[in-house]
Amino acid sequence: MRTAQTAGYTGPMPTRADPPPFALRGLDHVLLLVSDAGRAKAFYVDVLGCAVENDLPQYGMTELRAGASMIDLVDIGCDEGGWARPEIPGGRNIDHLCLALATAEEDAVRAHLRGHGVAIVEETVHAGAGGDCLSLYVQDPSGNRIELKLPPAADQR
Repeated sequence: MRTAQTAGYTGPMPTRADPPPFALRGLDHVLLLVSDAGRAKAFYVDVLGCAVENDLPQYGMTELRAGASMIDLVDIGCDEGGWARPEIPGGRNIDHLCLALATAEEDAVRAHLRGHGVAIVEETVHAGAGGDCLSLYVQDPSGNRIELKLPPAADQR
């Protein structure tokens, strides 16, 4: 049996015989690292037609609405955006990919990940395109960070 071994995933290679206990709803958001927040915001708003959803200056971040999804811009050139700055300058431009889960029970998702040897490296509740939701962060076999955003609580739907 082949196995995948990285910091985030050390279990057997997934097969279609072991389907996950959730359905994907779509892409919730992408977080992009930028060096000039003003120019980046102007491009996404003026050129691509995004709308400013939220400014979070304490994180050097602007959240933009892109249809049903979000594009988050973090200015890694300012002190407040330093939390997202790559360890190696120019080492990456995307922080993580967020997949919105259409249907999911938290315990079943945790058990599914554990059963595949996938560690949850971070978890938090925060806003996204669909409202406040629990997010579980994992890493793919290449070390890419993936956020699994569970559906919003029943009172937020």
